[in-house]
Amino acid sequence: SVGITGQTKCDSLDPIVSRILNSSADKEKNQIYISDGQVYKAFISDEDEAEFEATLYGGSTYRIAGSAGTDDNYFVFEIYDKETPRNLLFSNADYENSSYWDFKVENTIDCYIITKLDLTKKISGCTVMMIGFEKDN
Repeated sequence: SVGITGQTKCDSLDPIVSRILNSSADKEKNQIYISDGQVYKAFISDEDEAEFEATLYGGSTYRIAGSAGTDDNYFVFEIYDKETPRNLLFSNADYENSSYWDFKVENTIDCYIITKLDLTKKISGCTVMMIGFEKDN
C-alpha cells in the first residue's frame, strides 16, 4: 500500500531529526533540547506545504529541527504569527535551508509553522520536524 510505504519513509527520517535536535557537539557544550513530544510529519509534493500550530513560551530558547531527506537543505520551514494578514517571523530559506535554528522567545506567541520542500532541489517527499526547548542547566 502506498500509504504504508510513505509513512515508513517518513518514519525513517525521525532518527535524523532527533540527531539534529540534540547533536553530540551540543551535548559537549551541555546544551540539551527537550522535544515537545511531537513529531510533525507530512508527505509533500510540488508546491504543497504542511501547516502546524505551536505556542512558543516567552523566556524560553527553542530549536526547530527538520529534514526532508539525506541532504538537509531540502527542508524549508517558516514561522508566522497568527495575525491577519500573517507576518513572516522567520524562514530558514534565508539561511541556506539550515536544518535547525535556535532562537529565544521574549514573549509567548501562538504561531503557525509551515514546512515545505525547496523545489529547486526536491519535488516530493516527507518533511519531518521536531520542536525542542533548551533545558536549564
